[in-house]
Amino acid sequence: MKKGISLTVFAGLCVFGTYLTLDKPTPIAAISNKVSTSTGTVAEQEKATSLFEPSSQPNSKATKLAKLKLAKRQCKQQSLKATQAAADHSQIEAALKQALKDGQSLKDILSYSELVKISYRSFETLLINALKENAEEQFQYAASVSILKSWQGIEIIEAFDTDTINQLTVINGPLSQNTGSMMFNVPLPEQVNKTALYKLLDNNDDFNTYLKTPFKIGPSRLISPSVLFLVNAHALSLTEFENAISSKEFTVNDIAVALKSNLPNEYLTALISQTAQLGGSPTAMSDDFMDEQLYLNLADVAVSEFNVPILKLLSERGIEPTNQPNVFTAMDIAIVNLKGSSNSEVKPLESKHLETLSYLKNKGYRAHGELVRDTPNDKLLMLKSSFLPSSLLFVGDQVANDAFTELKDITLIPSSQAFKRKDKDNSAISKALSAYELHKQQAKKITPECETIDQRINSLEAIKTRSQALKEIEKLEVQQSSLTPDTLQAIDPVQVHNWQFLHSNEYKHQTSIQYLAFREAIIEKDFNTVATITQTAKLSTHQTNMLLAATIEDSQQLTSIWQNRIDPTPPETLYSFTDLPLAQWQTLADNGFDFSLKDMKNNDMYFYASMHSNAAVEFLISLAVAHDFSKPGLDILDQALEQSYNTQTLADYMPSALKLVSQYEPNHFRRAKRLKVFTPNVYKELIKLEPKLAPKDGTQMNHYQYSAY
Repeated sequence: MKKGISLTVFAGLCVFGTYLTLDKPTPIAAISNKVSTSTGTVAEQEKATSLFEPSSQPNSKATKLAKLKLAKRQCKQQSLKATQAAADHSQIEAALKQALKDGQSLKDILSYSELVKISYRSFETLLINALKENAEEQFQYAASVSILKSWQGIEIIEAFDTDTINQLTVINGPLSQNTGSMMFNVPLPEQVNKTALYKLLDNNDDFNTYLKTPFKIGPSRLISPSVLFLVNAHALSLTEFENAISSKEFTVNDIAVALKSNLPNEYLTALISQTAQLGGSPTAMSDDFMDEQLYLNLADVAVSEFNVPILKLLSERGIEPTNQPNVFTAMDIAIVNLKGSSNSEVKPLESKHLETLSYLKNKGYRAHGELVRDTPNDKLLMLKSSFLPSSLLFVGDQVANDAFTELKDITLIPSSQAFKRKDKDNSAISKALSAYELHKQQAKKITPECETIDQRINSLEAIKTRSQALKEIEKLEVQQSSLTPDTLQAIDPVQVHNWQFLHSNEYKHQTSIQYLAFREAIIEKDFNTVATITQTAKLSTHQTNMLLAATIEDSQQLTSIWQNRIDPTPPETLYSFTDLPLAQWQTLADNGFDFSLKDMKNNDMYFYASMHSNAAVEFLISLAVAHDFSKPGLDILDQALEQSYNTQTLADYMPSALKLVSQYEPNHFRRAKRLKVFTPNVYKELIKLEPKLAPKDGTQMNHYQYSAY
């Protein structure tokens, strides 16, 4: 049951659209959406066309700033349109797909690769995708995730319980695969349900219909009854397997999945014998974003699995591994799959690896690469096919030495012998590239005014940059023997936070006592050990952070332990509370959590509550949590005034902030003055709430603004 939880949660997210869209989003769609949401109305845009023209009438600073910010939105729109144009490769992609269908060789197509500089994606990547998309045309794909409801035997995957299927099938469309934040593996069952396994064979019409998903079952993000059957087929005896598949047809996608699932060779042999069409490119592993590979045929997949018996069997059927020396070869595929956890590591070479390398050598296959260093004491071999994703690998005397002795005998294809470059011609590919470059250049044209818009806004607002503020502090430190937070507070409370940032590495982290034991106790929820350590020794900052995070998750068990720490160390930050639902704040309070704590930089809970919501501020007030206005740094009213200026709307927690203030300070009036100058409407709302905040004549605006980063 536990294994299905992640997919159930995922299904819920799908339904509410948190991470997924109904169709696979393109960069263009994403950018277009960004353009539409980041610009003003049509009327605003038309009005903005004249904003750069100097006005003949004197304007207030507020009017000037409003015009400049409206102009900045127009500049941003121009910039986004340029980005949109640079990311639109549709003409190039269409030309590449057609060229492949017309039988044009990869070598010839790649000769156009440097005619135009392509943004966001390489020419090679576009060509690889064109290969995959053309290959997909040989298979049948489900138009909607609702097909899951009609598949028999799908319960073989424990995560596909009734509730999950019901949630997923609410979506009237395909699941998007372009969801990096949600990619995860759905586990295969430890004990295969044979009844469900056989039921998969009853999906007559949809047996080889594939559904694209953002999750991975076995080796593929494509699922179908045939795929689900093969990734669980190890539960059958060979005789049972042969009988089961005797009445079914399979595709090269199915065989590729079976190969990648380490199905025994006897089973693979039976499966290959049962498959009438062994040609074509399998795409079942093409959309694994974490480990993307390209296979032009089944023999390439067998190479990636170092399966020589199947290579020989496929050779008998006329299927040989890819051998395009000017592009990539099966030897390149083998080398890619020898990689360990990084480019400098190679997996320990097993007999199957050596057997495959020997097989390919004897067949005359070479690899792309070169001997970059060759001295008696330092030999380094670089292996790299520019056409294969993630294929760079270094082996030598100093790096991956064990593999070097085996790989040094491979005949290499140097990059200098790759395809020749072409000049522009009348081909469809050349024309598509030229059209792309022209469209990109036209969209890229930015008016000179846009180049200076930020500078003009900064000059008008007279707010110092973070860099300027930090330099001022460094200069003061040179001039004064001891610079104190109180001195900086008199300049502006923001400078206190900047000073803390400047010296953040100097904050002392106490030596951890029983660190490993404490960490293990937290992970294992051994509350007795946690209590013993916290009540007998002062925790380090890191241990305190760890305990606070655990307390938030399990307040019932850990709040009393948290509250009873000996000589309590402040946590590094309380920022996690800003994203914590208020219900969890209440749960903590119900269990005795004391919200009158401060972090290492002396920021209290009000500092973070103001970043959360008005309700969070009111919650602290209801608990009678004190707010220390005497401490240097921004207080809650400073924050409310800053937020009101930044959003040009009175902060919703302003009334709550005003309840806490007993005496107004110079920094409050300086921020009120900024509102009066640049956002008079917001200022009027503020003064209605608290007339005493009206700044006196001669009050200067503040020139510093807080940044958390």
